[in-house]
Amino acid sequence: MVERRSFLGAASSVVVGTFLAGCTGDGGEGSPTGTATDSPEPTEPATPTPSPTPTEPPAVEVAVGPERRLRFDPEEIEIAVGTTVVWTFESTGHNVTSLPGASEKCENPEGAEPFASYEGEDHFSLNEPGTTFEHQFTVPGEYVYVCAPHEGQGMVGYITVTE
Repeated sequence: MVERRSFLGAASSVVVGTFLAGCTGDGGEGSPTGTATDSPEPTEPATPTPSPTPTEPPAVEVAVGPERRLRFDPEEIEIAVGTTVVWTFESTGHNVTSLPGASEKCENPEGAEPFASYEGEDHFSLNEPGTTFEHQFTVPGEYVYVCAPHEGQGMVGYITVTE
C-alpha cells in the first residue's frame, strides 16, 4: 500500500519539474519552442521622446530699499541674455527705471528697450512695499538704472548682460 505522504511528495515533484521545464520554454531540450497556449507579453505603445526645449536662465532677484536703506541689493549683477530680473520693493518711496528722461545716469545698450516699474513719464511714481517689477533682458550690454527719487543719493544699479 502506498502511503499518502509518499504519493503526494512524488506527485508534487513531477508537477514542480514540469512547471519549471515549461518556464524555461525549451521543453527540456535546450532549444526554444512554443506552444499554442503561449501568448506574447503585451507591450506599451512607443511614445515619442520630446526633443529638449531650451530653458530660460533662472530669474535673478534684486531687493529695492532693503532695511529702509537707499540702495539696491545687489547693486551690480552680471546675467546672460534671456534672464529676467525681479525687483522686490522692500520699503516705501522707491521705483526702478532706465528711462533716459528719468536721470542722466540711466544707460541702455543700443537696441535695448528701456524699462521702468511705472507707466508713463511720471518718474516719481512709487511702488508699494511687497510689490515686484520684472524685466527680461534680451540685448547684451551695460545697463545703468536708478530709483528716480533717490538717484541723487546714490541709489543706482548696474547690470551687465552677456551672450
